Amino acid sequence: MKKTRGKVLKIFIIGNDSRSLKSVELVNWTGLAYIGKRSQLKQLEELKLFETGVYFLLSETSNDSAITEIYIGESDSFLDRLKKHAYEKDWWTHFVVFVSKDQSLTKAHIKYLEKELYALAARAIGTLKLVNPNEPGGAKLSDPEIATMEEFLENIIFVLETMGLGYFPRSESSFEAVTRKCDVIKSNLEQNIFSITQPKDVSEGGVENFLSYLSIKDDVYVLKAGAYIRKEPKPSFKDHNYFPLWQQIVSSEIVKNSANINFLVTTQDVEFSSASAAAAVVRGGATNGRTEWKRKTDQMPLYQWEVIPNESK
Repeated sequence: MKKTRGKVLKIFIIGNDSRSLKSVELVNWTGLAYIGKRSQLKQLEELKLFETGVYFLLSETSNDSAITEIYIGESDSFLDRLKKHAYEKDWWTHFVVFVSKDQSLTKAHIKYLEKELYALAARAIGTLKLVNPNEPGGAKLSDPEIATMEEFLENIIFVLETMGLGYFPRSESSFEAVTRKCDVIKSNLEQNIFSITQPKDVSEGGVENFLSYLSIKDDVYVLKAGAYIRKEPKPSFKDHNYFPLWQQIVSSEIVKNSANINFLVTTQDVEFSSASAAAAVVRGGATNGRTEWKRKTDQMPLYQWEVIPNESK
């Protein structure tokens, strides 16, 4: 059996506090990340960091927050740009910047990365809210340069996920509802597919006709394409933390009308940070996803499945 090889990540804390500004690098990669809070821009200035880079501005996240607001940008001098954002935008609390240790990133490279990262963020509709006013234009690169930047992009995602900043989707990008049905049939043999019903009062024709499915892989909760989402929320839901997430999804291009006037149906997979977030969006109201999502094969509640050892799942 071929031995699995790992990767080495070096983290340098620029200060004596574990919450201080950090630089992060992946061994044998030219990229370098700076991760910090808005209040730590002064530390960047003291380091005289004015390189070309691509960056994210992020809103504060918490356990009860379903969506992280994100702005994606690029600059020849990222520190100057971040300082400008600090003056003009008051919603963001954290930043992440990626540069090249050998200063090999050109303006075209970072514009290409900006557009690709924007496209990924646009897909992460269950976890991210893009606040960019316009889609980036990108840049034309040669095939060798594209290959290099795609590898750079993969390493950006790897570093983010390793640092607990897994903002971008890992599931397949898009499926039509009919494809979802085929996928569900194939998934009958899988043990990590869960379903949830809609209340009987809105499920004309029987609740079994309006099931939604959720798959779980690597702690990512993926609402499968073809899921039924309640078109009108419960009145009490408007004061809930997940209500803005429901609003974002039902007003997006990833849903369409279904045969039942009470529901919209998703046209692609959507990733969520929690099972309850996915359940609340589906039902249009506060829902305990750990009890309401039931394994397709035997109706085991999700909370019971979660405590089963991996080798037995």
